[in-house]
Amino acid sequence: MELPGQIFVADKRVLEENNTYRRYSVFNQGNQPFGSLTIANDEMIAAGGAVQIAVTHNAYFVLLPITGEVILNHEETITHADAGQAYVYFAKAGSTVELSNPYADHWINFLYLQIQTHDTSVYKCLANFDFGQTRNQLTDIFKDDDLPFALHIGLFAGRGETLYQTYSRESRLFAFVVTGAFELQGRLLHERDSLALWNLEEADMEALSNDAVMVVLEMY
Repeated sequence: MELPGQIFVADKRVLEENNTYRRYSVFNQGNQPFGSLTIANDEMIAAGGAVQIAVTHNAYFVLLPITGEVILNHEETITHADAGQAYVYFAKAGSTVELSNPYADHWINFLYLQIQTHDTSVYKCLANFDFGQTRNQLTDIFKDDDLPFALHIGLFAGRGETLYQTYSRESRLFAFVVTGAFELQGRLLHERDSLALWNLEEADMEALSNDAVMVVLEMY
């Protein structure tokens, strides 16, 4: 029996753009959230550009650079995050986050997520990861008892596969294909497609192309 899930096809995402940025929103800026995941955006910022994001609810903000460095400014705290790094922190409702591109001659691309929470604890962490030595499995980026979620990323060779065990059957799983193509729990996913799954204890994933990269978020 096929487990319940929903595919978010890349071509059907909401696009908002101007001369400064290009934003693809999986959930149409929070109108169709997946559990506590209210925003999942694939975004690009032009050379020297910046965008501001209003935080409407207490949330964990997860920033994952895909190409280039991103500078994040939140309440006068400036953080630099580059490809191969990810940043998570607690953002209060009513605050503003600024993301900017430090380069003078090219665009940057990153994934950012907002996970709504009732917690008010201050949390921030800049993590480094290197999945080049661990192909065909998911590498932990964030897996902390203080967080209500875990974030993983994996680089797969063609036909490389792994079985992901969830924390519990009540977990919600959100997967985003950065590059390549995958089959995840019987669903075919192409580049920049996303998949939401729930009521599962494990998820089987197989890459259908070489150097395929997938990000997996598990919310407890």
